[in-house]
Amino acid sequence: MNLLLLLDFTRQDFVDRYSGSALGALWAWIHPLVMIFIFTVIFANVMGARLPGVAGNYSYAIYLVSGLLPWMAFANTITRGSTVFLDKRHIIGKIPIALAYLPLYIVVSEGIAFAISLLIFMVFMLIIGAFPGKSFLLLPFIFLLQQIFAFGLGLLFGVLNVFLRDIKEMVGILLTFWFWLTPIVWVPDVAPPLVQQMQDSFNPAYLFIAAYHGILVHGQMPDFDALFRLVLIAHITLLLAWLLLKWLERDVRDFL
Repeated sequence: MNLLLLLDFTRQDFVDRYSGSALGALWAWIHPLVMIFIFTVIFANVMGARLPGVAGNYSYAIYLVSGLLPWMAFANTITRGSTVFLDKRHIIGKIPIALAYLPLYIVVSEGIAFAISLLIFMVFMLIIGAFPGKSFLLLPFIFLLQQIFAFGLGLLFGVLNVFLRDIKEMVGILLTFWFWLTPIVWVPDVAPPLVQQMQDSFNPAYLFIAAYHGILVHGQMPDFDALFRLVLIAHITLLLAWLLLKWLERDVRDFL
């Protein structure tokens, strides 16, 4: 897929997402703005939620949003990637396109949505005086790693979904369990030691969620050993998905 085609797919994705609405692409700004406002008002001012060990009225709200924003991009990329071949089968049959690169427009589209949400969130943190330090510059790298991982999983599920349509529903259930098993809403410090150890060893999402929390909540540099493991997991997943697609590509095109 060349750059122009990728950009056209991405543009069309935003057009399709907000087609028929009067405000159009402005909803890409409104949704995160409303979400951040609700979480900060309800959890900080109404419920009075506080983050253990971190001072400030908005500490838990920052913790929650800094985990939710990357998770939403991650989960949306996997979910939409799992149906991309079925969604675009009318295009696959008409123009020569490498199937392995087709889900890239989803990664770019979700990246743009994440950037908009993060920008709004950073303005909020600047207003309340909680803007992170130089470690903030590592956020694009962490986001790239999580999206490589999401791209690989989406591609893997996308291939399987062509032959078994139940995969789409299974992905939704998997991501629901994965979300609640990852410390996004809850804090790992209050969990039993065994749960904390399992997070670090068996939950790849924790590797990037913890990095966001470290930077945005605690103003610390992320654990580079954990990020190195994420690099390996993300690229191995992508390689396995690519090999599976290459092995089954002819059958995928025939089924479509």
